[in-house]
Amino acid sequence: MGSSPSALWHRLHRPRVANPLPLPAQAAGSTGTPVPLPSPAMVPASNPAKFPPALPEWTNWIQVGLTALLAVLFLVILDKGRQQSGKIQLLEQRVQGLENSRALDRTTALEQQLRSSVERLQRLERSTARIDSLSAEGKELQRQLFQLRAEALKQNSSNPELPPMQPLPPLKPSPGLPSLNP
Repeated sequence: MGSSPSALWHRLHRPRVANPLPLPAQAAGSTGTPVPLPSPAMVPASNPAKFPPALPEWTNWIQVGLTALLAVLFLVILDKGRQQSGKIQLLEQRVQGLENSRALDRTTALEQQLRSSVERLQRLERSTARIDSLSAEGKELQRQLFQLRAEALKQNSSNPELPPMQPLPPLKPSPGLPSLNP
């Protein structure tokens, strides 16, 4: 077992060659025990390209080191990918939160505008109702005034001893109010 790693590698990776020359026991067709394969030293070196030259022992250690390095790098890359995925999810949640906050702010602003518009509309409706009421009251007063004038003219014409009354000047509408004349 005291073999070096390069000798072990050569033993494991050398091509198996069938027995090129039949041994006399095999040629005769005997049914004896199988004959072992010849050792590499016994095989003729007719083609040196079939067997690569022996590599130094440190190349095996480099190969093991590089394999371990690749495995560690693979695990590091997997870990970094998971970390980045977690960061991306966190950022997506933050962006979603900001979008929700902006939408809430916009909704709040629109709600405030709507309340303001409703308040103005209610004030306008109250003003319109007040104007309508004042207009109706003005028309009623104007009707009563015409009725009183008509009665006063009848009394003046039927009763000569009273001094004649001067007619009242016509009503002038105040600015901002509708005209009360029919």
